[in-house]
Amino acid sequence: MLIIIKVGGSVIRKGIDNFIKEVPELINNGHKVVIIHGGGYFINELMERMGLKPRFVTSPSGVTSRYTDLETLRVYVMGMMYLNKELVSRLQGVGVNAIGLSGVDGGLLRARRRESMIIIDERGRERVVDGGYTGKIESANRDFIMRMLEEGFTPVIAPIAMDIKTGGALNVDGDQALEVLSTSLMPNFAVILTDVDGVLVNGKVINRVSAVEARELFKNPEVRGGMKRKVYTAAQLASRGVYSIISNGVVDRPITSAINGLGTHVVPG
Repeated sequence: MLIIIKVGGSVIRKGIDNFIKEVPELINNGHKVVIIHGGGYFINELMERMGLKPRFVTSPSGVTSRYTDLETLRVYVMGMMYLNKELVSRLQGVGVNAIGLSGVDGGLLRARRRESMIIIDERGRERVVDGGYTGKIESANRDFIMRMLEEGFTPVIAPIAMDIKTGGALNVDGDQALEVLSTSLMPNFAVILTDVDGVLVNGKVINRVSAVEARELFKNPEVRGGMKRKVYTAAQLASRGVYSIISNGVVDRPITSAINGLGTHVVPG
């Protein structure tokens, strides 16, 4: 069984001990694992220590993302690769043959730089701004990842992509990286780990939805911030035949718990 896991920054910040302990169990049971990580909180901390102010923008659909100028990009790459090596070292420490990669390595994630983007400004109006160093991923190097898996490595991927035009680094969303890699690799499960039990509406976890129902859930005003992007990603994947789960990454055995029913399951069909 192939499982692709996106470990959110909220999970890393709260503690990844349970996640780290479970990965060797999965591999010893014959499963192949690909890990993508976030870490926006750490980038914010680094920027503030350097006297830089993080800037976020909101799209007309309500999705919030980091605005990345050149200075921010440099901090982003530095911070994400630090977290990447921390995760790899933790996994190596429990016997997992982890290998840390960015999307630039091996042309793993190829993206097109956004020349411009539409945002909602502070007055609630739509405005076009320069796209900065943010990218939209267009393809993944499937053969590269499959070779890594066949040779016994567990890839740990930072959300940095390669600019198709220049070869330079671009900031990409970790959930978008999960979407593109999962569409390419077609895993048995794509698991999005966050710090809550799933998508909450009226204080209760929405347990199981179809791709169509997930798109409606995306529009729900209670689904906000980073969760909005996660629901969109899961809906996209389910529409392409990938079983997706948004679940809690800080519980005991978070992956097995998710597969066994915890969280919000977005099912194909």
